[in-house]
Amino acid sequence: MKTIAPFSLFIYMLLLSAYSFSETDSLLIQNNIPNWVKPVLEKSEIAQKHQILTDFNPFYFEADFTGDGQVDIAFFVENKIDKTRGVMIVNNVKNLVYVIGCGTSTDMGTSLSWTKRWFIYRNKYIMNDGDKKKISLKLPAIQLIRSDTNSLVIYWTGKKYKTFLQQS
Repeated sequence: MKTIAPFSLFIYMLLLSAYSFSETDSLLIQNNIPNWVKPVLEKSEIAQKHQILTDFNPFYFEADFTGDGQVDIAFFVENKIDKTRGVMIVNNVKNLVYVIGCGTSTDMGTSLSWTKRWFIYRNKYIMNDGDKKKISLKLPAIQLIRSDTNSLVIYWTGKKYKTFLQQS
């Protein structure tokens, strides 16, 4: 049986106090996210303003979203102040935190609370049948499903994250 050293227990409790999760959510998050993410979330002012949600299964994704050769992590989150929802992506190499939605504009509004499901999008293109717009993708992206005909794709341009409304 593994025991927690007093200092490790202190750090664990400090991390938990930084977020307002239920006890079950806190344990789920603490026990399942990669170790490299924990100090980034603890130090980031952006992360401190958002609560990781465990509503979806899986509650996070890992993929190299930025093409730097390292796995990044994406969470579905809620802004603690205005309760808007979105996606928080933590970059593994630069330890940067990006939030899409949660009060910032996307191609489908400022809150992504309409999301029914989400997936890693690995197709080479994203298209909008309505205006015949097509974008090439070199990296995995995140697809948020609203309906059978409506979704939002979050992708890395090489410099920043952008969103694309996908309609069929």
